[in-house]
Amino acid sequence: MTKQELQQLFKNEILPENENPYHFQESPAASFTIEAYNSMCGDKYTLYFNTSKGQITSVYFYGFGCALSKASISILCKNMEHLSPKNITALSDQFIYAMDQDHPTENADKKIQMLQQLKHFDGRVDCIKLGWEAVRNHFENTAL
Repeated sequence: MTKQELQQLFKNEILPENENPYHFQESPAASFTIEAYNSMCGDKYTLYFNTSKGQITSVYFYGFGCALSKASISILCKNMEHLSPKNITALSDQFIYAMDQDHPTENADKKIQMLQQLKHFDGRVDCIKLGWEAVRNHFENTAL
């Protein structure tokens, strides 16, 4: 993908997602929270999870960071709802592997595939993976 194509993708997909993110609000009554923090750039978000019978029923997030991290976490939140922790871990593992390698995630949501195309966008992989890594680390080490 050329630099111009990456810039168009950023303008047409990331900026709108950043300006109108999914469930971008605090949720004090959440079942539990996960912190996503990048000490290198200062991006910091809290993800709020509501659960029922071992399933994630809704996910909200709130915080601050660059357009890439905010848009990526927004897309992550949409894709985690109604999944089990095991499936969330698998989705996160696949996404992170695809970001670190040159293999796109098969059968992934269109927005997830779009994020994976942006891994060559000026070295911003850490911004894109921020929420995904925080979620994976939490569910790998914590039972619901």
